[in-house]
Amino acid sequence: MEYYAIVHNDFDGTASAAVYARAVGSLPKTVFFTEPNKLHTLLRSLELRGVYNIMIADLGINANTFNDIVKELRRLINQGAKIEWFDHHVWKDEWKEELKKIGVNLYHDTSTCGAGVIYKYRNPNDNFSRKLASADCSVDIWLHDDPMGEKLRRIVENNKDYSWKNELIKTFFNGILWNDAFDKILEETMSKELEGYKKVMKSYRLLEINGYKVVIAVRWKGPPDISYASQFLMTRTGASVFVSANGKSISFRSREIDVRQFAVRLGGGGHPLAAGAQLKVPLLYRFLNKIGIKSPMLNWVAKVVQNVITDVGFIKYQDKKSISFY
Repeated sequence: MEYYAIVHNDFDGTASAAVYARAVGSLPKTVFFTEPNKLHTLLRSLELRGVYNIMIADLGINANTFNDIVKELRRLINQGAKIEWFDHHVWKDEWKEELKKIGVNLYHDTSTCGAGVIYKYRNPNDNFSRKLASADCSVDIWLHDDPMGEKLRRIVENNKDYSWKNELIKTFFNGILWNDAFDKILEETMSKELEGYKKVMKSYRLLEINGYKVVIAVRWKGPPDISYASQFLMTRTGASVFVSANGKSISFRSREIDVRQFAVRLGGGGHPLAAGAQLKVPLLYRFLNKIGIKSPMLNWVAKVVQNVITDVGFIKYQDKKSISFY
């Protein structure tokens, strides 16, 4: 079957593409990696060129781009496209109804990760897809219940080039979860992470809001990535919420608080324990941060975070049982 795959630019997107490929028995003609806030732009530029099957995975909806997404999907469907969309982020019921009405075959399940949705509904008897989805969900939705997830996430995120993720999709498609080359990458990545924690320690501020500690960091260069840095800083400071900003976006993490509420207030979204939004820091503060003067940007972000959290309040995450892989 010839098809295009449109997936999130992360481990879950990569795993989703591989699990789907195994489900249909073939690799995609082209994989498009993107972000939720850029999906409408990608769809606008997409031409079928004789390929009439499209899968979209691990891409949630941003309210401000939904109408554009519907418009472009309707265009593609009118040209003969068949579209399957797999996602696990929080959606409004009206979004699901609208997409189904125009002909999108939608699989939506918030109990698992993107790859988990595809495994559950398209290929539940494939043992390899079960293992890959288990590892992926462990880190993507902060379950941290499968050690392979911590290892594979580092492998996938080791190289930001799309060509690397394409190679990994082929590797997973062929039923290879780990190989000797991954051992070397993991060792090198872990060494860089240990050095990187020194940078992280110079780039954060601790707030106390309504009795909860919130640790805020401005992004650093290189490893560790946001997932591991957040765990490190929350453990070190006793914080309930971790926030990071890079000048253009903001991310929230927690083990106990529904941080998606904060991201939604800023126009974004995500998972209850891992979410984000666009947040453009003033140019002057970004420039100062780039040359090593971090306080102005930290102060500005801290004020935004304080206001958002004060308005929304702390909402305890009500755990939902995830799909069992064992």
